Amino acid sequence: MSLADLHVFDAGTGDPVVLLHGMSPIADLEALVDEFPGHRILVPHLPGYGSTPHAPGRQGVDAMEPALIEALSRRGIERPILVGYSMGANRALSMAAAVRARAVVCLAGFCDLSAEERASFRDFAEALRAGTDLRAVLPGRFLGARHRAAHPADDRVVEAWADVAPSEVLIEELQAIAAAPPLQARIALLDCPIVARTGEVDAAVGPSHARAIVEVARHGTLEIVPDVGHALLLEDREGTVASIRRACASA
Repeated sequence: MSLADLHVFDAGTGDPVVLLHGMSPIADLEALVDEFPGHRILVPHLPGYGSTPHAPGRQGVDAMEPALIEALSRRGIERPILVGYSMGANRALSMAAAVRARAVVCLAGFCDLSAEERASFRDFAEALRAGTDLRAVLPGRFLGARHRAAHPADDRVVEAWADVAPSEVLIEELQAIAAAPPLQARIALLDCPIVARTGEVDAAVGPSHARAIVEVARHGTLEIVPDVGHALLLEDREGTVASIRRACASA
């Protein structure tokens, strides 16, 4: 399989909005299509996720970025609005200049990681490789305590994220996150609006990462959502949709 042969969910008409997933259900992004009338919504399925077959050894940034760019080019997508969640936000920032993005919305994203954070992602990858079931740790990592108390059933929802792709795909994705290059220099050159939206109590990618994006952006907007964790579309769907709509309007 050529990485350019990514399956892409493509619905609606109008200005294009490209939604880039992280290690989370693609269906959560595809379900947003009705929230943006007048826009063409595209959701690329990365290798091993959804309807795109696994491409062993090619999950890293160097392979994925050109594949995403070519997949959009094949569909005639020009100057899209990029919306990325978690690692998808990192990919959006990385490819924004190449696709001449009109705006970038980073949901629980990052532009760089500390050595300790990179080591923790490598540790998660090794734990998966050893056959460890990580479901029990996901709710505490991805959900805020207040949300968990009010919506205990959502613990099961987030635990199911462990099944969004085969373990070998998740291992490669975690390794790709750990090795992701810093993006501050690229962000500083972007002349489009950049929104960095994050949960105040995000234990996976904390608010400091959103601040770091905005600090180097020419036109950056920081949005910190009180008492919300990493799962912005689950804990704060209405507010997050409104944020994306604002970005679309400003672009």
